[in-house]
Amino acid sequence: MTSEILKVKHQNTRTFIPKMSNFETSSSYEGLYLKKENTGKSISDLKLKYAR
Repeated sequence: MTSEILKVKHQNTRTFIPKMSNFETSSSYEGLYLKKENTGKSISDLKLKYAR
């Protein structure tokens, strides 16, 4: 019974992915800017590129 409940809870979880335009705006408020080569890429692409 508990394993069924855990499976249902796991399926309903969402991960927050911001829109790229909102991410660029909030970054610019902090003085951070994207390189021109990265302007057309999604956030997940940038994470893959800069993952350590």
